[in-house]
Amino acid sequence: MNMDKGLYLKAQSVAFTGHRTIPVPLQGEVRRRLKAAVSLAYANGNRRFLCGMAIGFDSLAAEAVLSLKEDLPNIRLVAVVPFSGQACRWSAIERKRYHQLLSQADEVVVLSVNYYPGCLLRRNDYLLEHTHRVIAYFDGQPKGGTYYTCKKAKLCGMKVENLF
Repeated sequence: MNMDKGLYLKAQSVAFTGHRTIPVPLQGEVRRRLKAAVSLAYANGNRRFLCGMAIGFDSLAAEAVLSLKEDLPNIRLVAVVPFSGQACRWSAIERKRYHQLLSQADEVVVLSVNYYPGCLLRRNDYLLEHTHRVIAYFDGQPKGGTYYTCKKAKLCGMKVENLF
């Protein structure tokens, strides 16, 4: 990819980051906020939505993008998978959901065949390197991958919209 196309794609791209656990009573509201945030980002010229494909917020975000495809025909879901076996230890229900989302994604980027220490943070770095803003679900606690990603995005001058 030449540099101009890369910058063009980055300027049209948004990343998701968020916690793996969202209390069930809050999931409907988070889904509603996600659809509204994605729709607004789309209205502002964003077409590509990069998702790290983890359990929790990432899955809700991917589902939100896919649910908007009929109304927003140029919207694209890019699944950024940290390593090939990401879902191998998940419950059967979460694995099925994951593989269904991957099959519906417009693009799947697998960063490593095998797991290695730090590969999840490397995935988060990839998300930030290929987007210009972030839609997050972050509780403010200074620990974990969502904290890392939001902090790094802000240090890079990126807008972080927190739906928490």
